[in-house]
Amino acid sequence: MKLSRGKIFGILILSACILYGCTHRHEAYSRGDNLYLDGERYIGISGSDYLYKESNKRICKAEDGSIIYEVEGDKEYNYVVCRSFWEAGLFVKESYTPDETIVSAISIGNKKDNYIYDEKIIDCVLTLADNEELVDDSEELKKARIHGREIYVKYGDVAVGKYIGDIFPYKDKIMYYNDSKQIATVLTDDQLELLQEYLYYETSRR
Repeated sequence: MKLSRGKIFGILILSACILYGCTHRHEAYSRGDNLYLDGERYIGISGSDYLYKESNKRICKAEDGSIIYEVEGDKEYNYVVCRSFWEAGLFVKESYTPDETIVSAISIGNKKDNYIYDEKIIDCVLTLADNEELVDDSEELKKARIHGREIYVKYGDVAVGKYIGDIFPYKDKIMYYNDSKQIATVLTDDQLELLQEYLYYETSRR
């Protein structure tokens, strides 16, 4: 059977793709606190400040034996996870800067799969720090924040959410702590009504 030139060309392209997939290998190594993947420098960041889901897809094995994994939803490897036994660290590509001008979703709590895309909820959360009723960040209030719900924002189509603060019960009020401004404000009745289903707090406001 004689193959046409088009079919031969297609077979050659397919063969080249298969060969590339079989021969291309990622390379990773650590230097100090930094990770290098395919020549790109990655900076370690606090996993508790970000909301992400580690993929089960391995990128490669580093020279020290640790395994580099994809972050779910991030095919560009802007973020990666470096895992050694049970220890895992989140790293971000040094050259990558997410566009924080567009907030596409909010997470109340720390569940990666439960992002809220409702614009009313997003606007409400982003303006909580503008409330007039402020509360000093006392030691008692700091302890109360431990029992709160962490708030993360998702910028654009970035796969990793960023921590911005907490919503938590304090005495007879529901509070919001803004991490960047380091202020605590009291939720209004309207805000509490709008967010109640996401908070699961029983409260009696006086």
